[in-house]
Amino acid sequence: MSWRAGVVTTQADLGRQVERALADVGAALAAETEPVPQALLMVRIGDVVRSSLFLSLEAALQVQERLVRTGAAPAVWPPAARWLPRALVITSVAADLYAGYVALRSRAARAPKLVRPRDWQLQHQRGATRLLDTAVALGGTLIKAGQIASVRGDLLPAAYVEQLASLQDRVPPHPWSTIEAAIRREFGRPLDEVFADLDPQPVAAASLAQVHRGTMHDHRQVAIKVQYPEMPDLVSADLAALGAIVRGLGRLEPGIRLTPVLEHLRSTLPLEMDFGHEAAAMTQLRAALSHRDDVVIPEVIRELSTRRVLVMDFVDGIKITDNAALQQAGIDPRSVAALLNDVYAEQVLQLGLLHADPHPGNLLIQPGPRLVILDHGLTVELRPALVDALSTMMRALLAGDLPALSSALVELGFPVGEDTDLGSLLALAGVLMGTGEADAPTIGERLGKALGDVPLELLTVGRALTLLSGVTRQLDPELDVLEIVAHHAKTRRGGERV
Repeated sequence: MSWRAGVVTTQADLGRQVERALADVGAALAAETEPVPQALLMVRIGDVVRSSLFLSLEAALQVQERLVRTGAAPAVWPPAARWLPRALVITSVAADLYAGYVALRSRAARAPKLVRPRDWQLQHQRGATRLLDTAVALGGTLIKAGQIASVRGDLLPAAYVEQLASLQDRVPPHPWSTIEAAIRREFGRPLDEVFADLDPQPVAAASLAQVHRGTMHDHRQVAIKVQYPEMPDLVSADLAALGAIVRGLGRLEPGIRLTPVLEHLRSTLPLEMDFGHEAAAMTQLRAALSHRDDVVIPEVIRELSTRRVLVMDFVDGIKITDNAALQQAGIDPRSVAALLNDVYAEQVLQLGLLHADPHPGNLLIQPGPRLVILDHGLTVELRPALVDALSTMMRALLAGDLPALSSALVELGFPVGEDTDLGSLLALAGVLMGTGEADAPTIGERLGKALGDVPLELLTVGRALTLLSGVTRQLDPELDVLEIVAHHAKTRRGGERV
């Protein structure tokens, strides 16, 4: 990317964001049921102007960041400061959002008539849009952070949850020249010695890697998952920048609770970036579910897999949330929903081994139906004590045994006490097991206030079951998930009934 191309691209992004901000003001005016005082109109325009000034700064920094990341200007920054423009972009966005909320809170204290509920909604929408655009532009860790935040309604307002949810499907691929060079570097030999054919068009692109289809010389069809070459340095720089921002915000605003998102990234990103771990976890889950003929997990080709390139059998299917394609293939979406929940309930409550990233891009359906599970960077083993506590919680929920439910939640690490209300206990149990309103922001906010932060160990399980619940509602909103989960909760691992 040239300097001129970088400037033009970033200016276009800036223009689109300013247009959206002005459209927000227009929407706010149209939504008002009472006349809007001129003073209120002026301060709303002032909010947009302030945010646009931050956007101008970010535009200049993004030119530098894109040139450094794409290798178009490697000499501009010394190696020790290579990722400084990226850190400054992230800091600029954080400063813009923080300034917006501080300005609103200060105005509400000094001039209450100049702040209406709609102004808070506008700030949430503007902030969510800024985070979404920045995550898409910078990629990598920022996309992972947004995906995690999108299922944490206990930490963020609804506008953020709704906007960031689209990050599951908004990851642009890297150029083939970059990917080809990365594969060749890992193998240390020409690609035509390994593959008879390799499609330069990716079949999938994610935040840390993308997948291409290939053919071996023995005609075996394979999928090649390739980690983006800059990712190790980029992740390290992003975590450092995010850590500094979270610490700073924590001192300025103790009520802002972003530490759980950061800790989740720190604990899961090393797993996702180690394709050796993914190959082992994929093989382990494939063996654990081998007794089922309705589950497909691709086989890893170990001799061609490294820490940064993973080669496996190519498995095709219909995207799980494509109801029209499922019905056209003669597959009932309701049977798919039942199969999906049965497979994941068995993983959590029987096997203690969980594919923890079940978003729609990682789940395919073949006739039968058969569930295809892809992308095992977050396939993790669950501690036996955690599995037992989850099983106990579900049995207590089924029996209406509130003391046992409370005890199980304590075992899971929640600060449940005598003053915890019944509604919060039931809501928490439902969210954890994917049987409640997992995507309702009001539930998340209520749990956050009543019980505090979710323990780190449960973030992975909770996020997985929240994603699972969202997919289930698209397939069969009437499915009795509780009945499916109950079957596995009543049987210990090994088949022993309780």
